[in-house]
Amino acid sequence: MELIENSGYAVYGCPSLSIPLLVSVPHAGRDYPDKVFRSMRLPKESLVRLEDRYADLLLRKVIGFGFPAIVAHRARAWIDLNRAENDIDVEMVRDAIPADYPPPGAKQRGGLGLIPRRLTDEGDIWKGQFDLDDIQGRITSFHQPYHATIADILQQMHKKFGIALLLDVHSMPPIRNVPKGGPPHFVVGDRFGQSSASLFSELLIQQIQLAGFRTALNHPYSGEHILRRHGKPKGNIHALQLEVDRSLYLDSTLREPSILLPSMSALIGNLVRSLSDQALGSATLIAAE
Repeated sequence: MELIENSGYAVYGCPSLSIPLLVSVPHAGRDYPDKVFRSMRLPKESLVRLEDRYADLLLRKVIGFGFPAIVAHRARAWIDLNRAENDIDVEMVRDAIPADYPPPGAKQRGGLGLIPRRLTDEGDIWKGQFDLDDIQGRITSFHQPYHATIADILQQMHKKFGIALLLDVHSMPPIRNVPKGGPPHFVVGDRFGQSSASLFSELLIQQIQLAGFRTALNHPYSGEHILRRHGKPKGNIHALQLEVDRSLYLDSTLREPSILLPSMSALIGNLVRSLSDQALGSATLIAAE
């Protein structure tokens, strides 16, 4: 297992690039700079709701196998790696000029832009505004390097194998609105075919179902900025998102790992291996389409 430590994240298994698949975990970070807590209006325990709680532990087998992975340690409350750099709520930022930024999207309007602003049922997270230089510093020191590292690894994979895949792993709260047949345990996202060739989504769904779990495609999560930025299926670089129900590996409070964590980690490892095998077997076919 090779480990490269960077500011706010770690990279595993990349010097050897044994497979054409990179796994990323952007939202499980539990490293909170002191400035986060000093700036808060809410109790600091509230920020757990922003975490994909212990989703990084789902990669134990992946990392143990020596497969490539990038894992964020810096908390999502600091800056959200799954949002575009310009997805800034200008009301949160002192000296920000509205004309310099695009109109807010649905996530930002819900309080979950580049810097999360509010939590449902709890209100605004922060006491006041942030300086624009502060936000730019977070972007240049953490957000940009994280994405540059992903792009570089995917390019190296593409050069070596003729194809590259990114599997972006998240966790979700249990889905309460039960659809016919029961709520999904996993949600696979490919931005409705825009970020990946369909055979990879189909394989992921098939393998999850063979393991005995319910799954859904693109509903209610289709993927956000990471898939939009890095998925280039026409160039044979594909990006998928995988949402895992937290009750599958956390205790009843959804706060701490349960005895089911090892089996979930093994499943993720098997999914990565299956996707990689599919990529190696289909690289020429996809490129010729």
